[in-house]
Amino acid sequence: MDWHRLGDGDSEAGRRAGVLDLLRRAQGELGGGPLTGTRFLYHARDMLAATREIEAAVRGADTTLFVGFQRAEKLDGEAGTYRGLVAAGVRVIAFGIGEPGHLPGLDWVPLPEDQAALQNQWLLVAEQPEPIAFVGFETSEPERFGRAGVSDGSRTFTGFVSGDRRLVRAIAEHLETITRS
Repeated sequence: MDWHRLGDGDSEAGRRAGVLDLLRRAQGELGGGPLTGTRFLYHARDMLAATREIEAAVRGADTTLFVGFQRAEKLDGEAGTYRGLVAAGVRVIAFGIGEPGHLPGLDWVPLPEDQAALQNQWLLVAEQPEPIAFVGFETSEPERFGRAGVSDGSRTFTGFVSGDRRLVRAIAEHLETITRS
């Protein structure tokens, strides 16, 4: 599966359509009917709520949480939350561009900039205690990518949250592959 948002990256509408296409392609590749428990999110406040729900759900669980921050400085701003998750026994593997400050127990995977790649987006994925994946693709103008807070009105996102085991597993496998690279 190509985990890139395809389509017209030159317009916000094209970038949004690319996210919808990615899910359509994933469903086709995974087979077995529609993706269950999957919904689209278009507002940063809804995406932030999904993020906080996932962080709360995995706290204290014997699980791995994959987290995408786009840029290292975003992780620095959330360091307290992720220190707490690591202290509660969660294995946290985080992705982004650059190098964050030192966070003991957290695995950081530096990425090259690729604004269309799933791993470069705002994301949280865990298979336990229940499968859940949130991916928020930034659809803002390319020069804004990851450069301001999510509530900044100049940044736009198209995302989804899913509890479909097939989709969550496929995304986790993709992220595991990048972790090993």
